[in-house]
Amino acid sequence: MTAAFSQEVIDEVKDRVDIVEIIGSYVRLKKSGRNYVGLCPFHKEKTPSFTVSPDKQMFYCFGCGAGGDVLAFLMKQDGLSFPEAVKTLAARVGIDLAGAEESPAAKRQREWKERLYQLGAIAASFYYRLLMRHPVGAAARLYLQQRGVKGETARLFELGYAPDTGTALVDYLRRQGFTPRDIDQAGLSASRPPLGTADRFRGRLMFPIKDSRGRVIGFGGRTLSGGQPKYLNSPETVLFHKGRHLYGLHLALPGIRRKGQAILVEGYMDMIAAWQHGIDNVVASLGTALTPEQARELKKYAREVIIAYDADSAGEAATLRGLDILAAAGLQVRVLQLPEGKDPDEFLAARGAAAFQELVETSQSLMEFRINKAVAAHDPTRPLGRKAIMAAVLPSLQQVKDVVEQEAYVRLLSRHTGISEAAILKALSQPPARHGRTGKAIEKEGRKEDPAPGKRAGNPGELFLLQAYLSSPGLAAGIDGELGEDWGDSPAIQSLTAFVREKRREAPELAGPSLARVLTGRGVPEWDALIARLTLADGLGPVQEQAVKKAILLYKLQRLQKQEREIRIALARAENSGATGRVQELQEQIFHLQQTIKAIKSGRGE
Repeated sequence: MTAAFSQEVIDEVKDRVDIVEIIGSYVRLKKSGRNYVGLCPFHKEKTPSFTVSPDKQMFYCFGCGAGGDVLAFLMKQDGLSFPEAVKTLAARVGIDLAGAEESPAAKRQREWKERLYQLGAIAASFYYRLLMRHPVGAAARLYLQQRGVKGETARLFELGYAPDTGTALVDYLRRQGFTPRDIDQAGLSASRPPLGTADRFRGRLMFPIKDSRGRVIGFGGRTLSGGQPKYLNSPETVLFHKGRHLYGLHLALPGIRRKGQAILVEGYMDMIAAWQHGIDNVVASLGTALTPEQARELKKYAREVIIAYDADSAGEAATLRGLDILAAAGLQVRVLQLPEGKDPDEFLAARGAAAFQELVETSQSLMEFRINKAVAAHDPTRPLGRKAIMAAVLPSLQQVKDVVEQEAYVRLLSRHTGISEAAILKALSQPPARHGRTGKAIEKEGRKEDPAPGKRAGNPGELFLLQAYLSSPGLAAGIDGELGEDWGDSPAIQSLTAFVREKRREAPELAGPSLARVLTGRGVPEWDALIARLTLADGLGPVQEQAVKKAILLYKLQRLQKQEREIRIALARAENSGATGRVQELQEQIFHLQQTIKAIKSGRGE
């Protein structure tokens, strides 16, 4: 939450820019009354719901809930940290941050990271020179030639060679002024008796792994001698986390943003081959195990991901895992199916870019892929096979909300299985049974899909109370008195109100737009989205005290009803386990809660 810069510096940077101009360089905006509207860059939509207010210098999407100030936009759009967003914006408007306030701890951390970035860049340059200019790199050069990798491609990706001599890189880096600790913390050395501290990578073709800004954060190395492991990655470091990064993202970003689409492959050579063939929106997942963090990284820049893993059993298994992870991140997912036994690198070498692009254009949707896989796995001519296919496909098909799209998939499933469309539609219309519930079934009732990031915090009643809380210190005191200072079902609202209380101890009259300005631009995306939503959707003007009293009663009622549901879940568990004493205790709690709920409803005139 704490930024590396003082609030005065942050405010100065924000005051020097126009949010419409900054966002307009990413999104096509059209004037609508006092505001500007456009298609949201953070989710797919056909009707503009993305609003930018020049008066309030804020943006908000009424579709997905993303919102905040200009810094929040840059953080979400470009995947920047808060300090990086401040620096980017300052550079854009010509503000020198060299003398800006920075805490000692933040300064030490920044300088340490900068040293590791510098070390990584020097190591990459060392490996590259050995590959391209030194006799020791001859075998690696021959390998790249055989794989069809051109010299300019090797230069662009800064490919290199790690010699099998023990301490060549360590010795070189020490001569450049780096300590053994620096080299170890960068993940480039290892203890190898009897050498002591030696090179981690030896006898390998080297692939520098870079972050979205093109800075070296780690390495991957491929053995050229047939040894194991075939590929070796850097260990986890302060800069490199294998499960978070995507190979080639720094080069693919312009193409991904332009197309709104990313093609995801497995390996380094797949990504390099695609790039060399002019396909500029491809990234690699650094192995077959795609992670939720990598999916979220893709979501920052793309609406759709086409997964193009190898056409072997391992690649197919990785594809199935990756589909769920990508879909869970809110991405549209398609599957590119390569001929059996091929990977993208081999296919491109044999058939070329046009044939690959044809596969991209004819790639299957997630639902089509699931239907085809289910039909291939089970015999659709037999009753049990058809039943198994329906069981495999139905849960996913029920998640398709677009009626026209769902109808098309129903028709496809019917054609593949011989099950009538009417029977499939009937099965789709039947929700999971809610009668004769077990404790486990009741537990599931409380589980809901994770909403869009900007809409996680607060139902309408909570948001109205938050609006009142920000608009008037007096109303805020009344809300705290009735509900306690820990009110709010979301951590974002709780942390926001706690911060407001702290600030009002310094400035008791802080309220409305002036308070909103203090709350935004602090590097807390959840706060930015809440303030943007209240400012652009509901306003932060005066709130009637009587309306607040009603909202407090409603909040109390909802909290008690939630508590009753939770106790009923515990009751179902106790009944199933035969814990008679616990059952009686929980039944008494429910009775008393119902009496309290009845009294509140009576007070509200219900």
